[in-house]
Amino acid sequence: MADWRLLITIAACWAAIRLSVGETHEPDPFLRRTLHVEPNKHLQHLETISDTEGSLARTFFSPAHRRAAEQIKSWMQDTGMETWIDAVGNVHGRIKASRDGAQAVLLGSHYDTVLDGGAYDGALGIIVGLAAVKGMLLTELVQRGWLDRLPPQPANDTDGDIVIPPTLASSLLTHGSVHLVAFTDEEGVRFQSTFLGSRAVAGTLLKYNMLASRDRSGNSLEQVLQDEGGVTDPRVAVASLALDPATISEYVEVHIEQGPVLVSRGLPLGVVAGIAGQTRLWVQVNGTQGHAGTVPMRNRRDALVASAELITAVEALCTVPESEGGVPEEENLVCTVGEVKVWPGASNVISGHTGFSVDIRSKTDSVRNDVVKQVLQIVDGTCHRRGVDCSVDRKHDAEAVLSDPEVLRNMGAAASMAKPLLLAALTQEEVQRSSGTIEGLQSVPVLVSGAGHDAMAIAEKIPKMGMMFTRCRGGVSHSPLEYVEPEDVTASTAALAVYLWGRVAGSMEAESETAATAPVDSGSSKVRDEL
Repeated sequence: MADWRLLITIAACWAAIRLSVGETHEPDPFLRRTLHVEPNKHLQHLETISDTEGSLARTFFSPAHRRAAEQIKSWMQDTGMETWIDAVGNVHGRIKASRDGAQAVLLGSHYDTVLDGGAYDGALGIIVGLAAVKGMLLTELVQRGWLDRLPPQPANDTDGDIVIPPTLASSLLTHGSVHLVAFTDEEGVRFQSTFLGSRAVAGTLLKYNMLASRDRSGNSLEQVLQDEGGVTDPRVAVASLALDPATISEYVEVHIEQGPVLVSRGLPLGVVAGIAGQTRLWVQVNGTQGHAGTVPMRNRRDALVASAELITAVEALCTVPESEGGVPEEENLVCTVGEVKVWPGASNVISGHTGFSVDIRSKTDSVRNDVVKQVLQIVDGTCHRRGVDCSVDRKHDAEAVLSDPEVLRNMGAAASMAKPLLLAALTQEEVQRSSGTIEGLQSVPVLVSGAGHDAMAIAEKIPKMGMMFTRCRGGVSHSPLEYVEPEDVTASTAALAVYLWGRVAGSMEAESETAATAPVDSGSSKVRDEL
């Protein structure tokens, strides 16, 4: 069932922003700074906070990781949020609704990076979340005619960000609270354990025994929290970090797509129907090591050659066309061998031991599990035929996660209705340069995420979740070449601001008036019909 209050307040937003923009399209100075200038500036600044010279790396509890946490906390305070950093390094920002007992919309993404990573993976969701909350609050001030209640602001963005006092921010949230979490560790670089921060918030970190995870120095997460985090009893501290699902209405995450679909379609945003399930295998092949010049070919038990056959067999299995009995394309089945280890790895020695990873992902768990079963059969048959000993270790399983249909519809509606807010944030030159982005908001595709995200961990306890993807150049991610156009950042911010405005803000009186008087154009009618 559609959230009709969201549609009503979207219509009000449309009308209010049209008034603020005016016929000649002069951008609103507050909204421009909040939705366009600040988020793009903050993303550039976060990129400079790194543990390595000339590249970007922020891993759990490193010096750069701690500096980034403090910077994010400062930006949260400017947005009118109550802020704190928890025992595992998650940075929290919260604005409580003026109404007691109101549930919160939970926003989040991660601020750690892979080694030599990009500036937008994870960081985009945090910065867009912050800017959207601030933009939503300013939109509500416009709607209520309360802009004069803001304290004196910096004259321009070089003098500082727009600051909203906490009491004023709280008074504007009539229907729900907002809670933004910058998750401490999603990539798992230090401990090889993904979703550390979001699992702490979801209350499942202990369930997965992540305190026992060890870094390359042999230090466990539990020991690191004690020695580097000053946590006396990590088990008790971690258990206390779980949010109460009853206090959360939904979880929403904005993230770069990390793929080429939006780029190929020429569209800035997409909503995510679900996150593919994932299985990681490690295949160990043991043969007989020998001299490359003296062992006849027919007498060899070459572990590397056997592995090569297995790797190509995995690729062949996962690329069979549907017409020939393969998996349907809409299942988004992908299979990857990304790591191979060869012993002894010398040009004149027959390999005695080889290991390789297999990553299998699909939208449907039943399809993924069936493919895993077939891979195991291929390994067993090939190794028996070649006379080598093989074993398969199932290292990781994550079930597929589906977005909540209501959140999905409302996010799509908000994105398609964000054009006035986007126009309010851009100059005429930027509007002309990004006309494709602006018009692209009228066509918001539904995608499936092949990559894992914090939303997977959160959904285990808070199943009402949704994600929005933002186009990234060339679909490139986990790379210094990762890039999002500034206007696409702004489009994401505007869409999320509209969504939040309809979910947690909007005065009761304004709603009843808007329902009777606010003009709703054909775009609004189309969205209402679809919902």
